[in-house]
Amino acid sequence: MCLQESKCPSGCRMQGLLDELDDDIHERLHKICKNTQKYNHATSSTMLQSAQFYEAQRKILIKTYMQELRYADGAQRLHRNLTLLSERSSKLFSELQRYHSQILEQITEMHRLEVDIDIKLRACKGSCKQTFDHTIDHQTFKTMEDHMARFDLSSINQEPFTLDKKIKLQPVVRPPVSLTYRKIPLVRSRLLTKFEDIEQNQVVLDELLDDISNSGGQ
Repeated sequence: MCLQESKCPSGCRMQGLLDELDDDIHERLHKICKNTQKYNHATSSTMLQSAQFYEAQRKILIKTYMQELRYADGAQRLHRNLTLLSERSSKLFSELQRYHSQILEQITEMHRLEVDIDIKLRACKGSCKQTFDHTIDHQTFKTMEDHMARFDLSSINQEPFTLDKKIKLQPVVRPPVSLTYRKIPLVRSRLLTKFEDIEQNQVVLDELLDDISNSGGQ
C-alpha cells in the first residue's frame, strides 16, 4: 500500500493519518447522533406539550360552542314567550278597555236614571197619594267617574312593547385549512387539526319579516 514503508521506522505514516481521520469522523458522528437524540427528545417533549395545550383549548372551544347553542336556544324560547306574552297582554288590554267603556256607560246610565227618577218623584209630590224623599248622591257618581278616568289615563300611557329583532347564530365562513398544516406529525396517533370539526358561529340580530305568532304554537 505504501511504497515508502521502509523509510518509516516508527510506523506507517499513512496508516497513522488514516487512523487520525477515522477517529475524527467517529467523533463527529458521535456528536451528530447525540445532538439528533437531544433534538428528537426536545421535539417529542414540545409535541407532547402542544398536544396537551391542544386538548385543553379543544375542551374550551367545545364548552363555548355548547354554551352558544344553549344561549341561542334560550334566546329563541325567551323571544317566543315574550311574543306570546305581548299578544296575550294586547288581547287583555283590549278586553280591559272594552270592560272599562261598558262600566263607564253603566255609571253614566245609572246617574241618568237617578236624575230621571228624582225628576219624576218631584213631579209626583202634588198629585200622588204617597211620596218619599229621594236624594241623588252626585258626589259618589263623580268619584266613580274620576276613578275610571284615572284608570283609563294610566292604561293609555303604557308604552307599547314591540319585538322586531331576535337573536340567532350564524355560521362564520372560515378560510380553508392550509395543506402544509396537514404535514404536522401525529401526536399519539392523533392529528392536531385546526378545530375545523367544531362549527364556529357568531351572534347576530335577525330582522323579523314574518309574523312570529305562527311559531308560538310550536
